[in-house]
Amino acid sequence: MRRLLVACSLLGLGLALGAGCDGVDPGTPPDEGDGGGGGGSGAPRETFQRCTGRPYTLAPDEGWRNPYATPAMIALAGSPNHSGKDMFAKPGVAAKLPGKFTYGPFSKDLQDEVALVFLDDCTGWVPLGRFITDSDGRISAPAPALPTGVYEVRFQVAGDRSTTTSFLWVLPAGTRFVVTDIDATLTTSDSQVFKQIFDGSYVPETYPNAIDLTTAHMGRGYLVFYMTGRPYWLSPQTRGYLAARGFAVGPLRVTDSNSDILPTEGSVGAYKLANLKAVLDAGYIVDYAYGNATTDIYAYLGAGIPADHVWVIGDHAGEQGTHAVLHTWGARAGEVAAGPAVTQPFDW
Repeated sequence: MRRLLVACSLLGLGLALGAGCDGVDPGTPPDEGDGGGGGGSGAPRETFQRCTGRPYTLAPDEGWRNPYATPAMIALAGSPNHSGKDMFAKPGVAAKLPGKFTYGPFSKDLQDEVALVFLDDCTGWVPLGRFITDSDGRISAPAPALPTGVYEVRFQVAGDRSTTTSFLWVLPAGTRFVVTDIDATLTTSDSQVFKQIFDGSYVPETYPNAIDLTTAHMGRGYLVFYMTGRPYWLSPQTRGYLAARGFAVGPLRVTDSNSDILPTEGSVGAYKLANLKAVLDAGYIVDYAYGNATTDIYAYLGAGIPADHVWVIGDHAGEQGTHAVLHTWGARAGEVAAGPAVTQPFDW
């Protein structure tokens, strides 16, 4: 079920995002509350553009660059399992859009083949170019400098027309986030991710009021950042899960490498810490954080988020001065919903 808190849906991401491609949001919160980030200065404020949800027409079939080796590899490997990475950029600054192309449950890389990349700039799907995948099945496409907003990106393999999606979030310094883990934080256990690995249609069970927690933050004007230790090849399933359950819209970050998924501080903890530091170094603000594991606590506190702004559910609840949550997010969701609207450095 999709919970539309604003007017249209992100088709690729599968999350309710808002007012479509004209930047108009009928549900703008009042410009007041507990945030700074540029409000009240008297300077002109940009309106957040939502360039998402436009129907995408597949580019024509071009055939394979390596017509003998590639089809045989795919026949052995299995179905497409591509991943696009959500990225952040500043308004008016060009960005890079990474994509990775693999096949089958063992994530066999697509090498030396053509990938096409398109971006919706609110006027239509704009081609960004043709790119040859490297030995790791990766490409990086340059995006143009764009105004504040979110822009849907579509990657298409030229040889078989298989696709994947990502989103470019163009945000000024001072944008305010909350960050949350997914497995055993929004879902009820880490083991459910393995069910998704073996059954892509499986929808994990959520903790009570986990969805309400995210939508309450969105209702106050926050951007919810989903930062998970899931590997890149679970990106489509993860987007599908967030969509199916109606979580708040927000950028998704999965790991780039299988070496980052181990439940240790040196692996998934270091990956999350590095991502948070990059967000903070870009001038963005993370006000609150949610997790379940010691690696979450390590990353959040290591990035400088105060312990009393961190909520931890499950076995490690309350450790290192964090707020303890046991079996439901109901109380915290209620606290968030009752709070004032946050001031962002743009108009929703």
